[in-house]
Amino acid sequence: MIRYTLQCNKGHQFDSWFSDSDSFEQLKKNGHIECAICSSKEVEKSLMIPSINPGSDEKQKTLISAQSDIEKEIRDLKHKIKTTATDVGENFSTEARAMHYGEKEEKPIIGKASLDEAKDLAEEGIPFIPLPWNDDKVN
Repeated sequence: MIRYTLQCNKGHQFDSWFSDSDSFEQLKKNGHIECAICSSKEVEKSLMIPSINPGSDEKQKTLISAQSDIEKEIRDLKHKIKTTATDVGENFSTEARAMHYGEKEEKPIIGKASLDEAKDLAEEGIPFIPLPWNDDKVN
């Protein structure tokens, strides 16, 4: 089996497995290969980096293990906030405002606010901090 990274005429890249190089060529010739994203049939092999398997004694680095100290600190901070704060979602501005004006008990919250909502909170003197990451589902 051989894995090729393929690219369509619109720039989408995806991987696919073939029995051998001839299998790819035959399937392409017969119009049986299409982009996994946009269904274009104009697909070519893309540049690939060979997979090298280091010896079992050599430590393999992963993206996570290669993180810088600041990335680890951000990950730890994110975990702490996610486990101690209540996620109020799109109601962040409403909840923050209610706690600031004593309508609700103060507690740590996390959520989303539009730029206009954030400006309004700042103008009212309501403390908040934008977080240095996106939602997990977005990354």
